[in-house]
Amino acid sequence: SASASASASASASSSSAPAPASVAADPSARSRSPRGRHLKKRRFFRRKSSRAPKENFLVLPQDDFEGEDEEEDEGAERWPELSLLEQANQCLEAFPPQTGQARELLERALEAEPESFEALDTLGVLLSDEGEAEKAREVLLRSAKLRPAAGAEKFLYLAQLSAGAEALGHFMRGASILKAEFEALKAAAEAAGAERSTSASSSSSSTGPPPAAEATAAKASVERRLAPLRQQFAGVQASIAELYMTELGDEADAEDKCEAALAEGLAMHASSLELLTSMVAHRKIQGCADEAKAAALAAVAAVKSAIEAAEAESDEDDDDLMRPCAELPDEEAVAGLCRHLIDLEQTSEARELLVGLLERDEEDLRAWVLLGWCHVVEKDPETAKDCVKHGLRLVKQHGGESDDFKPELQKLLKKAQATAAAPKPLEAIEEEDE
Repeated sequence: SASASASASASASSSSAPAPASVAADPSARSRSPRGRHLKKRRFFRRKSSRAPKENFLVLPQDDFEGEDEEEDEGAERWPELSLLEQANQCLEAFPPQTGQARELLERALEAEPESFEALDTLGVLLSDEGEAEKAREVLLRSAKLRPAAGAEKFLYLAQLSAGAEALGHFMRGASILKAEFEALKAAAEAAGAERSTSASSSSSSTGPPPAAEATAAKASVERRLAPLRQQFAGVQASIAELYMTELGDEADAEDKCEAALAEGLAMHASSLELLTSMVAHRKIQGCADEAKAAALAAVAAVKSAIEAAEAESDEDDDDLMRPCAELPDEEAVAGLCRHLIDLEQTSEARELLVGLLERDEEDLRAWVLLGWCHVVEKDPETAKDCVKHGLRLVKQHGGESDDFKPELQKLLKKAQATAAAPKPLEAIEEEDE
């Protein structure tokens, strides 16, 4: 199977010597210099429906979502006690999300209350996720005008719908709001903790948990509430840093501002995968290879830690539905890190992460291409060609956007065959696979 082949590929070249710099420098095998590259889109806020629910996760019965052709007021009959906005949120938080019905409910809510910033925010994000960029931008700008000092989400989406200095302005406003929310939540939690501590010390009752245990549990609860804000703030700072490595890279103080954004983000979330990966890119631009490797290895550790946390949570029988769920690392972010690792000739670490991606989705073409480049760098052309075969099989099977990977597979094959005795064209490899 493909997953078995991935595992074999991961161990095939563990003792191979690293490739010379000229091989690692191939444009498909490495992460290109970020300057001039379009700012990548990030997802700062994840909905509950972004992954399959655990058994104790509240999911609306599927019967509630049947009969899409029913009358327009069907949603109101379903949840008579909820507002239109609350009904829309129920639709979006269902598994799978009922986006069409949510949009209809939000539009009706705005007809009744045109200046509802909550409905505007929700509709704007929905439109952005559905690919309707211009409509999303219009809706989110209306919300920003109504409520300019609150609601970070709209500014982060606006930033990704904008470019250059305008995008930076939206990111900065979003970061400011997130930081204020973080500080307010932290202060409130500390005050509540101090009050509990005083109450516990003055009480003579021996019932209930010991004060130390209660304080530890309270601290853990606070940290779980702060964790999403840490992650979102880190993602914003990574985006700001990337802006200074791309669209704003020609500014005189771009390097210093990039450094400042990375430092501010890491001060709040030292193990952020996005920040550490951005740090790798920045150090590579500066020509600091050793520092780039150190940051890349720290990012690998962050990925492994996040995977362990998500797997540990999936094994727990946890009845606390309000506790934020640990998320597996974003596949695109992990792939981006692997490109840097390959460029820095840290191929064993890259292979381990790529095999993990293929265990999650054995049809991940991007992972197969990168795994092939790992073997090219390790001077193992035969295993690299096996990755090409898997990739071609997937391209043929799925077509459409998968065809975009064919040029990358061609480059990978040419590099793999550069050290082979009898190079074969891509068409011959395809025929062999058949």
